[in-house]
Amino acid sequence: MPITENPSADTVLSIRDLNIALPKGADRALAVEDVSYEVKRGEIMCVVGESGSGKSMAANAVMGLLPKGVNATRGEILFEGQDLLALTEKQHRALRGLKIGMIFQEPMTALNPLMRVGAQIAEVFEAHGQLTPRSARPARWNC
Repeated sequence: MPITENPSADTVLSIRDLNIALPKGADRALAVEDVSYEVKRGEIMCVVGESGSGKSMAANAVMGLLPKGVNATRGEILFEGQDLLALTEKQHRALRGLKIGMIFQEPMTALNPLMRVGAQIAEVFEAHGQLTPRSARPARWNC
């Protein structure tokens, strides 16, 4: 999706000119170089690329979950206008699960095949005090 000069109120996530540096001794200096994209409210976006192209690193940067020694060295990540790169770990934790979430691709941390998808999503909202088990019941049965 092309980047607009000034993101509108409909822009939920804006990544601009993002560089993510790998630790010294890695096979290359940057995992992500000059990546920019926007996601507007109600949009679904799919990021596709070769293994090792930086898809997961960019997603982890959004979530504030970059591995030790890996850093965003340039650019910005705005979520609902808030600069995610400027947040402390405590501030990131307050956003994760409540305002922003990610379903990881690793088999051991992805969705549980023995639980309904709705139940797993409702579980996150319950953990953050956004739903009671009773109010989450419809979501648990519908997906």
